[in-house]
Amino acid sequence: MARHNRRRDVEPLRATAASAARREEWRGEDFLVRTVPGASAVKDYRCPGCDQLIRVGVPHLVAWPDAAGDAAERRHWHTACWAARDRRRPG
Repeated sequence: MARHNRRRDVEPLRATAASAARREEWRGEDFLVRTVPGASAVKDYRCPGCDQLIRVGVPHLVAWPDAAGDAAERRHWHTACWAARDRRRPG
């Protein structure tokens, strides 16, 4: 008989971590920023700050303009690249 070592009454971490977004201003525009834990990263993304890949399993963040309603405006950034975004050139 197979063992089940998971507690069934605990809400999954992904659902709670994915819902917390903070608001930051950049270049006169409000952005929503959400931290993505490494366990929640399911595919590779390209960071617009350094143009390098963010590999699966690497903690990072997602930022998008507050006015944008669709997922097409979301960009995945390395945490350090987002912190240094004013000192970096786009692309």
